[in-house]
Amino acid sequence: MAKTALSTLILLNFFLISAESICGYPQEATVEVTSQTGAKKIFSVGIAETAREHEQGLMYCKKMEKNQGLFFIFDTEKPHFFWMKNTLIELAVIFVDRDFNVIAVRKGVPLSKTTLPSVKPSQFVLEVNWEAGKSILPGDKIKLKMKCPLSMTSSPALL
Repeated sequence: MAKTALSTLILLNFFLISAESICGYPQEATVEVTSQTGAKKIFSVGIAETAREHEQGLMYCKKMEKNQGLFFIFDTEKPHFFWMKNTLIELAVIFVDRDFNVIAVRKGVPLSKTTLPSVKPSQFVLEVNWEAGKSILPGDKIKLKMKCPLSMTSSPALL
């Protein structure tokens, strides 16, 4: 009986951890940032890939852990512009090209309507807490590692 209760508790804890979200986005991937000196930072991230998710971003998010973020995926590499309207936390907005090189890092000031440009074409953007991301520099490399939810493992498109 005690063994069954312990197994149930472990299983319940697994599902609670798996269900954690980053400001409403499921934790779908990890991003590893490697500096030019070899130092690494790892972030657990949600993924924003639809137009609605791109527009929403981290608006109204009140708190995000230092090792968390949101990774934006765009269809094409082009100049992108972000702003902090209705965003309540200070962010590092990290623009990344199609080869996963950091090309620009901008400081996002809460509630600002000032545009943050990529300057060069980017295909991805990583948003993390400013304190965690301010040391990331152009030339650093990004690795994106997607998690595969159980519901996707049986999808014929992925087999």
